[in-house]
Amino acid sequence: MKKDIYDYLIFKLNSEHSDYEFDLIAIPPYEIIEHGLSLEPYEYFGSIAEILHQKTKHILLYFNADVLVRVELMFKGDLINYIKQQLDSINVLLPDYLMLVLKKNKKYTILMYQNKILNEQNN
Repeated sequence: MKKDIYDYLIFKLNSEHSDYEFDLIAIPPYEIIEHGLSLEPYEYFGSIAEILHQKTKHILLYFNADVLVRVELMFKGDLINYIKQQLDSINVLLPDYLMLVLKKNKKYTILMYQNKILNEQNN
């Protein structure tokens, strides 16, 4: 039986803004439009300091109509191979869309996952 990926990534897609509201601060721009959807970005500053056994630098949560649709976890350093190994070793179903990005001369690794609806193109 597979475990729940959110036991490891902590922030569950489709959860409510009210689940985190006391640990969030709105960040500019206060609204982003993607594929016709309004996204409101927030930085999480709560007690979660590590995800996948790594200290996070920033945690950004994006909500549409008070529903969590995207999560960006930023880690310091080049952790792409480490995070891949962690995800491979935990035997879980991953979110529909999950991406690892190395930014700014290998100084930051970003793990981003989002709701399937953000991947669909509006015609």
